[in-house]
Amino acid sequence: MKKKISRKGVSPLVATTMLVGFTVAVIGLVIVWSRGFIEERAAKEEALANTKLDCENIVFSVEDAYQQGGNLNLNIKNQASQTIDAFVLRIKGTTGSVEATEQFPAGGIKGLETQKLGGEQGIGPESFDAAALGEISSVEIIPELKAGKNKYVPCSGKLIEARVSL
Repeated sequence: MKKKISRKGVSPLVATTMLVGFTVAVIGLVIVWSRGFIEERAAKEEALANTKLDCENIVFSVEDAYQQGGNLNLNIKNQASQTIDAFVLRIKGTTGSVEATEQFPAGGIKGLETQKLGGEQGIGPESFDAAALGEISSVEIIPELKAGKNKYVPCSGKLIEARVSL
């Protein structure tokens, strides 16, 4: 005796209902994921925008800039209450120019504080190629504020150029 094989399929109504249910589930997952993604992105952008606004509060001056051997030494005074976390330096010499970034240990230059940039040895071979510069003539100093973990925002509008003495 032979068994009859049933050739029944899923009814079109059940198939359509399953397809609509699957589509709704996928749309729900996308909405939940995108909400978290957008909120996280907005929080990062807000922190970055706030840091850029803090750039307006920066006022600093270079009290002394001199070259000692192949090293550059800077005494920088923060004249406002906003802490300055780092600097981008564009160092110009008789034979070329280079860019270096210097970060301060222990939280930057606090408000109304003067600090030597470069420490005892000055800013030198570990930051830039002194041999490519020759005699250093000037340095452009751009302050940076910390916007997050290992993320700094340059305050380009606060650039100062200082002449370097020997």
